[in-house]
Amino acid sequence: MATLSGQTVANRFSSLLKTANDGAVTSTLTVVESGEGTDSDLSIATNKVKVGTAFGINVIPSLGKLHIDGGTGQAVTIDNGNASFIVGKGNQYGFCIGDCNPVATVGGGSSSTAAQANKNYITSNPGANSSAGEILIENGASVGTGAIGIGQDTVTNGNIHFGDADKKFLFEGRNTTSSFNVFANSETLVSVDGSNKRVGLGENVTDPAHTVEIRETGTAKANTDILAITNKVNAADMDGTEGSILFNQWYYDASTPAVADAGRISVGTESDWTSSASTQNAYIALETGRAGTVAERVRITSTGYVGIGTTSPTEFLHVVGNIRATGSITCDGVVSPSTRYKLEEYFTQTPGINGDLANATEATRVPRNRNFEIQGTNSTSSLCTFDTTRAGILLTTDTNNDDEMVILPHQDTNQSAWGNVTFGTENSTIWECAVTTHATEANAKNTVRYVAGLGGSATLLDAAQNHSQYTDQVLFYYDSDNAASGDMLRYQGTTSTWHCVYSNNGTDYVTNLGLALDEGTNYRFRIEIDSNRQASVFINDEQYGLTTISGIGDTGVNVNGAVSLSGGSSHVIAVDGTDATTQIVVGDVITNATGVAWGTVTAVTSSTSITITAASTKSFPNNDDIYIYGRAASSATTKGSALKDNTDLVPQISVTTRTTAARTLTVHYQKISRNLT
Repeated sequence: MATLSGQTVANRFSSLLKTANDGAVTSTLTVVESGEGTDSDLSIATNKVKVGTAFGINVIPSLGKLHIDGGTGQAVTIDNGNASFIVGKGNQYGFCIGDCNPVATVGGGSSSTAAQANKNYITSNPGANSSAGEILIENGASVGTGAIGIGQDTVTNGNIHFGDADKKFLFEGRNTTSSFNVFANSETLVSVDGSNKRVGLGENVTDPAHTVEIRETGTAKANTDILAITNKVNAADMDGTEGSILFNQWYYDASTPAVADAGRISVGTESDWTSSASTQNAYIALETGRAGTVAERVRITSTGYVGIGTTSPTEFLHVVGNIRATGSITCDGVVSPSTRYKLEEYFTQTPGINGDLANATEATRVPRNRNFEIQGTNSTSSLCTFDTTRAGILLTTDTNNDDEMVILPHQDTNQSAWGNVTFGTENSTIWECAVTTHATEANAKNTVRYVAGLGGSATLLDAAQNHSQYTDQVLFYYDSDNAASGDMLRYQGTTSTWHCVYSNNGTDYVTNLGLALDEGTNYRFRIEIDSNRQASVFINDEQYGLTTISGIGDTGVNVNGAVSLSGGSSHVIAVDGTDATTQIVVGDVITNATGVAWGTVTAVTSSTSITITAASTKSFPNNDDIYIYGRAASSATTKGSALKDNTDLVPQISVTTRTTAARTLTVHYQKISRNLT
């Protein structure tokens, strides 16, 4: 280039550059080109450059305001200490590429701030939003140690980290059949049906027909394990360790739904598992919910034995309880003889009073049942008839108050082989019967008493019976009256449910079974006394627990101060006298000495304090005695305390009128058995 000669620019022009309005530009053009024609820097004194339209470097601009054509080399090279490229304002960066230091001095603003070592990354941190949206992509120090953080500015090598402790990963798929898929190994392994809210797992399950559907191509005539559930616990003592599938059900409580357990399928260890295959025995248990408690009903052992009503089956089918079949039961082998002595009666003949059967003329043609007879106040043979509508015998009381009809095995040695047969507590005894109440509510539930079970042999039931009729017994009962001292339910506070009483040498245990009596209803009662002399009771094949704490009548506990109760409300009551914790338990129904109900105990907090839910709105004076009658069992499967050894019990069923009107009860069958020895 030729050398510019002549007068200097400054002398020829007042200004080299002007604005649009031709005003003077305060900037000074210092150098354009050296005198020798060498390219030099262009510097604007104010450090500001403005391009009105677009700016192109090595290209006529056609893309955006800045268009750079780097050719075969790097288009842009930026190096500013810690960062290669930063977009932001002040110390708050919005986008950073390179060895960035995400602090207030990002980009090397302070020599005392060192760059993060081995962190070549892309990061975004909009400080205007309280640093709440970090996005971090790290290269890491070596191969395979990179990381990605979303909503997280500190990530572990090799991880993709979504959110922080109080954040979550939310994938919002489309409301279509395949809103989210995971594809690998040439197949769709996970598919989310956003339209129908279903998930498919396995081999190309892109059209799941259920909430969760799993498909896998197995091998014909061979097993394919599609789903595995593993309990990883292990210990030296492992028998009874289970893994299970729990089934829940929502329930409605008038305003808010809540969840409760409904059932469970469990697989458990029968022994202490080790690496030896011989120790690895397991069972399957089926559990169902009843009254809020899930309990085992069926078990299949490692030997293939199936137990119903027992957790220790000893045969391929072992049933504890009755079996009913509507079809035929076929046996290809010999049915083993029973090892029990049984008395079963379905009443093809009506029982009569003892004298009728003993009559010489009638004995010849046996018009009455030989194995059972009728006793009770004002009982006669004519009051025991066939129930032509329900099958069985109909017991009808006479019309005087406290008249009763009692059916029991014959007490004569001359008429029945069962006269002197004993059913002892030491012989593993089972008793059962089926009865039906009157079809009319008033006749079935009002002014009537029913008793069914095993009573003492010394004294038979009579009109004045109460829970302490026998020193040894196991009885079901219902009594609509609770006013007189001889009533079964004195101090009870409820006269609408079935109860059970058992006693050991005069110590009585009364349990409110909580099952309401209904008219025209069939009740199948069963009492089982096991080899430990502990009784279990069943109604309609469902077990009802028994209390193991005796607490009948006066507890020796008195109220400490007058008490005013509001029906249905909870009340804390101060007491004195006997230690309340030794006499009262949760579930007890308590009354005063005259049988007026206080309510049900919900807590025994100390020796001098109890909490109850009041039965009604009533007031009681200071030092009033607290009575207990019939408490609830701790669970539905609780057996009673051991009965007295070598005690003989007599099976019996009775109905008693509590007014001057006849009351009835239909008896379908009565059965009892014990071991032969």
